Amino acid sequence: MPRYLTTKAIVVNHRRSLESDEVITLLTESLGKVVVNAKGVKSNKSHRQGSLELGNLIKTQLYEKNDRYWLADTVVLKHTLLLTKSLTQLNLIFYFLEITNHFIAENQHLDNVFSITCALLESVNKNDFATLIRHEIQLLEALGFGVPEPITLSYQKQDYPESQKQIKLFLESIIERPLHSSKLFK
Repeated sequence: MPRYLTTKAIVVNHRRSLESDEVITLLTESLGKVVVNAKGVKSNKSHRQGSLELGNLIKTQLYEKNDRYWLADTVVLKHTLLLTKSLTQLNLIFYFLEITNHFIAENQHLDNVFSITCALLESVNKNDFATLIRHEIQLLEALGFGVPEPITLSYQKQDYPESQKQIKLFLESIIERPLHSSKLFK
């Protein structure tokens, strides 16, 4: 039985499936991380194409049919990439989207992860590094990984570059490979 659902979401990933279709990964407020089919989104006539840029905060209507979600409509609430002012900010946005995509399973809803991710993206846009690190630590806790002592110590000393480095190393040790987004602007 098909049903509609309206929710806020962050566009985490997208990949082309057919000529004018895409498969979009969303981190939603109510469902957690979901993968949705976006039929015809790449056609020239589609009004949804611009709203599905990576990092955008959107209000979307999803249609569930046969255990799959289909994108029905979207409205952009915040164009994250348009607000960024530097390559470093862009790199951080892609870094957080990659973390979200890797560490949250499909159809998994974790308390506070959506709000923490929104706060992370807002910290990047405001260039507030101390708040950014605090939200990263909250994200580690919300994902259930805990916070290793080197991260806690460097954060308490307000050595934010070291905290960021330790968080990145910790995440890479979990997935046992380097994060791709950290190589973008070297």
